Amino acid sequence: MKPRQTRPADPSHAPGLVLDAGALRALEHHDVVLAAALRTAHRLDLPIRIPAAALAQVWRGGPKSAPLARLLKQPATVVSVDELAARQIGEFIACVHLPDGVRVDVVDAHVALTTRATRSLVWTSDPEGMAQYGVGPEQIRKI
Repeated sequence: MKPRQTRPADPSHAPGLVLDAGALRALEHHDVVLAAALRTAHRLDLPIRIPAAALAQVWRGGPKSAPLARLLKQPATVVSVDELAARQIGEFIACVHLPDGVRVDVVDAHVALTTRATRSLVWTSDPEGMAQYGVGPEQIRKI
């Protein structure tokens, strides 16, 4: 019987922090709690992920986006949506049972899917929305 080889964890799937559009807006407004969480994440080498569509919802350029530009220069990953990711998000949405009258939000679904897939904490201004997409309360940090 061969001994099992161990490999380091894939850093692209390591738990860390995920920021939704509300968290990015809070960062633009210099939220001290979020800033402290980001400093701690950097100190602990935890991945920071920003779904691309969440960034698109907030980014307007110029001085207002300067805090976001600084974050993007640090070790932070913008999680893009390529064809494979788009299919995964679509399939995830098909499995989610939202309450009547609640419309599907592709950006929220991407944030939730990223959070769930990496077992990360999500910083959000909409904890109820994240819960609707199956993110557990232990993973949600309200901004």
